Amino acid sequence: MIELEEAIEIIKENVKKIKRVKTCNIIDAINKVSVEDVYSPIDSPPFDRSPYDGYTYNSDIDTNKLKVVGTVFAGEIFKKKLDKNEAVKIMTGAKIPKEANCVIKKEDVDIIDEYIILNKKLNKHDNYIFKGEDINKGQLIINKGCTISVEDIGVLASLGIHEILVYDDIKVGILITGTEIQDLHEILMDGKIYDSNKYILNSKLKKMDINNVVVDKASDDLLELEEKVRSIIKRVDCLITTGGVSVGDKDLIPKAFKELGAKELFWRVNVKPGGACYSAILEEKLLLGLSGNPHAALIVFDNILIPAIEYITNKEKNHKIKAIFKGEFNKKSKKDRFIRAKLFTENAKLYVKMTDNKDAKARLYATLNSNCMIKVNKGTTLTDNQMVEVVTF
Repeated sequence: MIELEEAIEIIKENVKKIKRVKTCNIIDAINKVSVEDVYSPIDSPPFDRSPYDGYTYNSDIDTNKLKVVGTVFAGEIFKKKLDKNEAVKIMTGAKIPKEANCVIKKEDVDIIDEYIILNKKLNKHDNYIFKGEDINKGQLIINKGCTISVEDIGVLASLGIHEILVYDDIKVGILITGTEIQDLHEILMDGKIYDSNKYILNSKLKKMDINNVVVDKASDDLLELEEKVRSIIKRVDCLITTGGVSVGDKDLIPKAFKELGAKELFWRVNVKPGGACYSAILEEKLLLGLSGNPHAALIVFDNILIPAIEYITNKEKNHKIKAIFKGEFNKKSKKDRFIRAKLFTENAKLYVKMTDNKDAKARLYATLNSNCMIKVNKGTTLTDNQMVEVVTF
């Protein structure tokens, strides 16, 4: 039995990061990882432009009364030559004529027929946005390894970049095992249970923006398990199984993996719940066997599988924060324990409270309204207002 942190490190040492790349339209690039540095192909803005609605002219004037000789809107160009003591009415974002060097706001002038009276003296380049003031041509805008955000996409679009080279999406398999499992559309038979793990794990993957998911199920039969694993592993980068990882007569996942030639990484982790889990490498793909208990499976998913997938997909993040615990928890354990909880803010401070304190092994109800887990170190309890480590998901 190994510690949780050791399990994560063992996986990282044995799996390979995704190297497949693809060209992606920026509309689909959110949360993808850039394969290379991206540089701006143009200046932004691509011309000197006005920040306001107003009037533009050359500040080298002899009078505060200027003749208005035209209007330029955003997207248009003033093609005439602008002489001294002349002005052009200009709109926000419009290109400033070559001879002009400042912009006065419309509220700072009086209008008399075809003339304006300046009520404010401007200097050269007052209220003036320069070409390339935001981004210069050739400037680095996206770093290699950057996870593309909404803001990144906005900048790329503003520069006319419609495609970007990214790492390909991870493909994940889910194999639900157990003769007792029934599909939701079936009438529940005596001694059977509905399959919640398929929906829980699939939804967790979708929340991680993982949509290439292969789902199958198998009974507690060794040959069937081997056949299903052999079939799925060819189509995915990572395979998750549920059930069959403890020490019962029908806990066949470790044996099935070994029969297929998988390299065992670990079996059992020193956490509660979820300690009964199994990991191996087959055809350079990660295999992770979770408990059939949905509550326990979620603990390992959030604490081991998420960091593993983020490593494989070049998206490593820190999910651990500190918060003030509200309540009491008096049950000591020989293992690190994870309790479903909810983060909330009060008086500008971050607090966390348990969503269920019954601590039943099969209690899926505790996941309702939870948005995190509290880590309770082995041999310890929790008291009110104690600072605790929280795992977010």
